[in-house]
Order: sequence, then structure tokens, then C-alpha cells
Amino acid sequence: MRTDHQHSILLPEGVAGEHGALTTLIDLCRSRAAAEPDRKSFVFLGDGVDESDSLTLAELDRHARAIAVTLLKQAPTARACALLSYPPGLEFHAAFLGCIYAGLIPVPVAPLDGTRGNAKWTRVESIAASSESRLFLSTGPMLAAAEPVLTGTEGLAQLDRVATDEVHPDLALQWTPPAIAAEMVAYLQYSSGSTGVPKGVAITHSNVLNNLSLIYDSTRRPADDTGLPRPSSVSWLPPHHNMGLICNVLEPLFTGRDVTLLPTMTFVQRPLTWLRAISRLGRADSCAPNFAYDLCVRRVSDAQRRELDLSRWEMALVGGEPVRADTLDRFCTAFAEAGFRRGALSPAYGLAEATVMVTAVPVGQRPVVLRVDSEALTAGEVRPAASALDGRELVGCGPIHPLSTAVAVDPETGKPCDEDEVGEIFVSGPSVASGYLNAPKESAETFMGTLPDQPGERLLRTGDLGFLHSGELFITGRAKDLIIIAGANHYPQDIEATVEASHPAVREFGACAVSVDDGAHERLIVLAETTAAAGGGSEEPVTAQEIKQEIRRAVHAGHRIQVHDVVLLKPGTLPLTTTGKLQRRDSRDRYLGGSFEAALIE
Repeated sequence: MRTDHQHSILLPEGVAGEHGALTTLIDLCRSRAAAEPDRKSFVFLGDGVDESDSLTLAELDRHARAIAVTLLKQAPTARACALLSYPPGLEFHAAFLGCIYAGLIPVPVAPLDGTRGNAKWTRVESIAASSESRLFLSTGPMLAAAEPVLTGTEGLAQLDRVATDEVHPDLALQWTPPAIAAEMVAYLQYSSGSTGVPKGVAITHSNVLNNLSLIYDSTRRPADDTGLPRPSSVSWLPPHHNMGLICNVLEPLFTGRDVTLLPTMTFVQRPLTWLRAISRLGRADSCAPNFAYDLCVRRVSDAQRRELDLSRWEMALVGGEPVRADTLDRFCTAFAEAGFRRGALSPAYGLAEATVMVTAVPVGQRPVVLRVDSEALTAGEVRPAASALDGRELVGCGPIHPLSTAVAVDPETGKPCDEDEVGEIFVSGPSVASGYLNAPKESAETFMGTLPDQPGERLLRTGDLGFLHSGELFITGRAKDLIIIAGANHYPQDIEATVEASHPAVREFGACAVSVDDGAHERLIVLAETTAAAGGGSEEPVTAQEIKQEIRRAVHAGHRIQVHDVVLLKPGTLPLTTTGKLQRRDSRDRYLGGSFEAALIE
């Protein structure tokens, strides 16, 4: 391995740019294609089982160059933005790199359809306006299906459409490298929207290459130093999401690993397909949000588990806000018979504003779990719980990388917290973006954090609360989601866990806790999806009133606060992001606006 000191990039063997160093993503892709042109690095399982498409590095490079030539003929200006909306498959990979090869700025968005009024279309229209995009890239069939809505939507009608799967490969011969520098914007990553209106993070070539280096360094294991190839990867993450873009497209190019992909909805509908793909690979890595591991526990039967061999799953990276200790316990217990090892778990923390990863637990090191006093935590202090049955369990997200800074900051004084004191996490380092596109006010608020003893340094205000313990980062929740009642801080995910356990009729991961201001006080509102219509899984029917009473009782007993209102909802009502994160702000707004009425259970 080598270090490019100018950009602080740790380079895997076998990858280098024009002068032995990586400066842009074009260097990365071209270097890999030249070194191993016939390597089938990307495989797509269309039905989650059988291979339906694949790309060698040479094929990917050639298709990207041909797309770049086509785009430059249609791009109105240099460095124009292009929306990328693709169905599951490998065409997104070539289109994304084609934009990079053209010197344009790709803007990944969710796959779309021809349904007018779809919420996805509203989001895409706002992203198109924010990014001032001029092109809309997709496959021919998807563009045909979406054409009526594209034409009829004011903010999208003027976009030039490009069907990248119809580009002739011989155009690749006409490609010439654009003039691109490390500090230029490589792509725009729009936030998932779990905490508010999506904003476009301007990720530079330097940002992403440094983050790929951080990921490579943070997830290395002893076998990597012996010259053995890295494990292959399996992913169902949508590539328009920051975690999916890195895991599915860029990280495999950086490390030289192969990746097997399956559609997101295939995993959601049949989570066994993910585990089977991992089981077939041999040495394997895979990354997924916290909810995915719980979904596997709930939806994979004992008989199906016995068919799996997960003993060679080396890294199971877990993301989420935050990672739940009970999730890790349930997954390890459920799949121990299949050979899954707890040491494979790698809880991680990251966000789009820092490209993707900030910290991760080293592979092979069992995650650190602290059981802390719940009442002390409401006051921002971290103290051990009185017993193994009390308190709240918090999962460590790994040590701070040497090239990064992470500090908990007291929200009232603005000063760094001591160890084991909760504050807002501030982050700095070469992976942190410089700001949001066309949003100077929001950029200043988020990317211009300062510390009293370091007035010249600018840090990213993550909006996440947490603390440092023995050099490791722990996340306790989102600052904007915090529920403050009678001067005490309550984390919504703690209340939600209590609600889920309060009655069998409450669906697991079907609770949302928010606060509303009634003009005099903050009031706690609980929204809960239930299976009450089916009797809650009990022999005796249950009433909505019984469920509400049990929720109120459990929350008061566990958190010493009163629930002002309990709203019971039909399954699947609460809004989630594409990666399964609960949208608490949207839930609160829907509650206040009365839009949950059609889904009420009484």
C-alpha cells in the first residue's frame, strides 16, 4: 500500500493515476480498467438469484466513454448537472461514470415511473430546481414510461433526455479526457430527507477519494496484508443513496474487489436472497442499515437459516441512526447456527456531508456495547447503569481515523465536552464537503462550526448527538429529533423501543415518538402502527383503548413522562426513507396536518 501525501490518500496495490497518484475519479476508473480489463467486477442478479447482467472493467470504461461523448454533444454548458434515474441494474454505473468522464456533474435520484402525482416525482422536481440540472438520464424503457409525466411537469419538461443504454459503443473512440481537478465537484449527493428538506451536498473528487481511502483503511484486516484478494461484496442498497453509491460503484473500483448486486425491492420482499448470495460467495463483505438485520431475523425461517453458510461473511457493516444493540444480539443469535460470527459486525457512523463514512469498528473486533444510566443520559451524562437489567445500551461506532477529527460540543457553551459527556458531534477531515449547492445559508450553518480554542478551523456540525469513550465514538440520537419535556432530554428511539415492547399488537419498528408545542408546553405524541385488526396475534381480540393504555403505562414507567396523545395506525403508514429510516419530522407534520386520518385504527 502507498500514501499520496498531497491528498492523504491510502492507495491499495494495483491502482494509481497518471503519475502514480489518484487525483480524480477518472484516474481511478481508467487505472483499474487498464490493469484488469477482463475482470468481471460487477454482477447483477435480476431476480435476486441468477445472474442477468455483468460488466468487466473494460466494458464499463468503454460504455462510460461512449456516454461521455454523447453527453457532451447535448450538454448546454461545461460542468452542467444531469439527473440520473435508473431501474435496478448496471446501467447506472456506466451513466454515473459517463458523466464524470464528460466533466459533467451527476445527480443520482430514485427510480421513477409514469405515475403522475407520485411523491418521488415531487422530490425529483425539487432536486432538479436546486441543482439547476439540464439533462435527464435513464434507460430507454424507463424514459418512455416516464415521458408523460416529464412532459407535464413544469420543472422537468425542459430537461434534455438521454437513454444511455442506446448509446453506440464505438463512440468511445472519440473520447478525450476533460480538464478536471481534485477540488472540482464530482457529484451531488442529495440527503435522504429523514430530517428535513433534501439538500445537495457538493462532493469533490478529493472528498470521495479520501473517503474511499478512509473506508479502505478502516476495514482492512490481516489477510489483506498477505496479498490475498479482498472478499467479494454483496449489496442491495439503491445506488442513488450515498451508501449505495459508494458500496455498489466506487469502493469496488478503489479496492479492486468484485461486487454482486440485487434489486432493493427483492431484498425487502425476500431478505433471504441477500443472505443466500453472501452464503454462495465464499469470503464476503456486505453493508446494510440497521433495519435490514432485523428484517432478516423476522422474515427468514429456521429451516431457511439451516441452508446458509455465513461463516465466511467477514464484514457485516451496520449503519443507522443509531445502531441498536438489540438488533445485533438478535441477528447473532438467529444466525449463529449458520456460522455467523459476532466479530464480523462492524457498526459504523457516517453522513452524506462527510461523503459517507466517518468511523467504523475494525473488522474482527467485537463491537463495544455500553449499558448506561438512562436518567443520567437525559441530562447529557454517561454513567454505568446500576445493573445489567437497567439503563440503555449504546453501541460504539469505532475509533476516530488519524486523518479526521470528531469532537462532542456542548450546545449551550460551544466548548468541547469532556469524555463521557453528550454533545453535538462536530467532524473535520479531507472527506468533509465544503457545503450544499446553491444554499449559502444552510451551508454556513452546517459546515462552518467552530471551537473556541481553534478559531481558524471549520468543522461540520453533524446534527447528531453523541460522546467519546476511550477514543471511540458513540451516537445517541439526532439533535433535531430530541424531545425536551420539563427540561429533560428524551431520545425518541428509546421511547419508540418502549412503545414497541408495550403490547403485542404494536408492530416492531412501527412506532414514532415526536413532540408538539401546544402554546404552553411541549407534549409527547406517540404514533404506532398496529396489528390490532388481526387481534394483535392473540387468541382474545384486543381493543384500541387497551393498546393505548398499555403504551401510556409503559412510557410513564420507563421514562417518567406522560403521553399526551396516542395515535394507532395501519401497518405501513409511517413515512420512511429509501433506506428504511423513520422520517420523524414528516410524521410530526402529518400528525399536525391531520393526514393520518385515513390510516387510523379505532
